[in-house]
Amino acid sequence: MGDVPLGTSLSPAVVRDRATWLAYVQIGLFGYFLYAFGPSIALLRDDHGYTRTVASLHGTAMAAASITVGFLGVHVVRRVGRGPFLRMGSVAMGLGIVVYTGFSPLWVTLLGAFIAALGGTACMVGVNAFLPDHHGAAGPRAMTEAHGLGAVMGLLGPLAVGLGVAIGWGWRVGLLATVVGLLILELVRGRRVEEFDGPHGHPDDEPGHAPHGPLPRRFWIAMAVFGMCAATEFSLTLWGSDLLRDRAGLGEAAAAAALVTLVGGMAVGRVAGAPLVSRFDPDHVLAATMVLTIAGFAVAWISGSSVPMLVGFVLIGLGLSLQSPLAIGRAVIAAEGQADRGAGLASVAAGLASGTAPFVLASVADHLGVHTAFLIVPVFMVVGIALVRSAPVDVLALVD
Repeated sequence: MGDVPLGTSLSPAVVRDRATWLAYVQIGLFGYFLYAFGPSIALLRDDHGYTRTVASLHGTAMAAASITVGFLGVHVVRRVGRGPFLRMGSVAMGLGIVVYTGFSPLWVTLLGAFIAALGGTACMVGVNAFLPDHHGAAGPRAMTEAHGLGAVMGLLGPLAVGLGVAIGWGWRVGLLATVVGLLILELVRGRRVEEFDGPHGHPDDEPGHAPHGPLPRRFWIAMAVFGMCAATEFSLTLWGSDLLRDRAGLGEAAAAAALVTLVGGMAVGRVAGAPLVSRFDPDHVLAATMVLTIAGFAVAWISGSSVPMLVGFVLIGLGLSLQSPLAIGRAVIAAEGQADRGAGLASVAAGLASGTAPFVLASVADHLGVHTAFLIVPVFMVVGIALVRSAPVDVLALVD
């Protein structure tokens, strides 16, 4: 499927009905929590005097939760349906945040982080399955819009945490705002959870449940594409500040703050790039974003001063912006009816990517230096482009 002239719609428009708006908000609240949680770990460490290694266990707990939901979530959906699963996600995320912010012992805050991530990942998995299932050929744009809101809300998270500290209310208030948002979301949703089941999100004992059986080969290739995208994003968000310190000579605080260029680029790209996936083949758009990421990386990697490096990071963020929603969406579509299972396995891939790719980069950096180690990023992108080209996913052909 090639490009079409501007002004021509490749796929149907997104019908932003009540269920779609609620799904968007649920993704937005998860994005807010996710980006607020990062700075909260450093502040929790300050409160209790933990080492960085001990504090980082909270991130490990979240990765473990992501993998757990990825494997087990589909079985819950098959038992109760996707609508109740989404509500369970909201409840668990809210409960986990209350536990994480309300108690001091390390094992309790770790448990809170795990429960909150269980719920947040359930929200993400459920929405990632619902939108392509509900919107069919318009699914890629719906996914992009949802994740765009998640990125915008994600920018507000750290600001809210910092504002709470600045005015003397403490960092916990910024996180607890998520609980208020989830409560309002579920009150507005009310009892009408069945509308989220879509064509394939019903319990197994009701008509319309998802088919069983092995996933097609195309799905696993699509999942590998998402793995390359996730590995790139996690490597840059976790170690990008070290590259800025190494090459641009920025201090620790300045380098950490400068990563807003990466996150900001992702937020802008998701909001502004949503129309592209309606006008052009989503596979072509995905490959183009990988090329843009490589170009932005080249600018940042070659540069030896802060301004061109930050310009490169903005370009990288713009490139990364559409990759996750498009890669997840095409994997869900390639699952051919097993949307919840496909979305769940995407969560497993994200957990594995977050645990392995930054570790590999750090290990190489310890031996060869961080500048050389970052050459792993364009390798991920080149492999991703090759995989997209080898097994294209035709949205119009695969979606009923």
